[in-house]
Amino acid sequence: MKNPLFFLTVLTTALCISGTAQPAVTNSPTSIQEMLISGTPQYKMHFLAMISQGKVKVNESYIPGLETCATHPSIPLRSLSAKLLGQYFIREKDAPNEEALAILLKLAHDPEADVRFNAIFYGLTQVKYKTPELAEQLIDIAAKERNPALQDRIIVSLANYQPQVEEILNKKLNGEHAIAYYEIYEDFTGKEPPHEEKFLNMPSSRPRLLVIKANESNPEVSKPALIQLLKQGGLKNPTVETSGTGESYVLMLTTYITRDYKNVREVLSANDDFSITQDLWLTPELEIQIEAMRKAQ
Repeated sequence: MKNPLFFLTVLTTALCISGTAQPAVTNSPTSIQEMLISGTPQYKMHFLAMISQGKVKVNESYIPGLETCATHPSIPLRSLSAKLLGQYFIREKDAPNEEALAILLKLAHDPEADVRFNAIFYGLTQVKYKTPELAEQLIDIAAKERNPALQDRIIVSLANYQPQVEEILNKKLNGEHAIAYYEIYEDFTGKEPPHEEKFLNMPSSRPRLLVIKANESNPEVSKPALIQLLKQGGLKNPTVETSGTGESYVLMLTTYITRDYKNVREVLSANDDFSITQDLWLTPELEIQIEAMRKAQ
């Protein structure tokens, strides 16, 4: 019979082989549920990762643990919990789990963008039969977030609710923050918004960044030419920046007034020398990236 010390040595080596002992893996669902509630952040993330990888058979008894993780100060825990709640309790369900849905509705307003994204993309938009209240909440989110992937997902998820979507947006055009709903109206309905003229001189809800490619290879020639073209189209003082070097350079223009944005789109659509390659909402995150690019040039 081998010395018990031998087995102890083997066990210790196995636990420490990676430098840090990993949480012990158990096949007991109850222990996983308990660890999601009372375990350390390390244990919580370990078992959330196991669930994410399909190594655990999940049922509704896991919701309290996922809710605990969804309210934890750790951003990764909240973000992954949001994704799992949507994947296991909302997606492809004729009726979503009400507890999971309530948690996701809260996470959709989390201060962190990653958490909000997962709660909305994997959760709220996956609800099979949407109530008028949920449809309105999704439209409110689209008007506020301006994340292209998220907005596209919301549009697709509401494709079968067009009469309700149009009714909701028409109501929003007469309320607070109307300009934000005006800006997404056509994307959601395929129609121009009613009473468009009253919105044209309003400041945009966020600045719009247009990335423009010129046929001219020399930015010293194309930049003043673009400025002149825009002035002829009605923009008083267009500010155009150059980004990049050599033939890969692009011109960047930011608009702040709705009418200016529409004028730029109209002028460039009728011109063969310049083409818009990207049309972006200038979010704080994007501004930081652009500022870093400026410093790198």
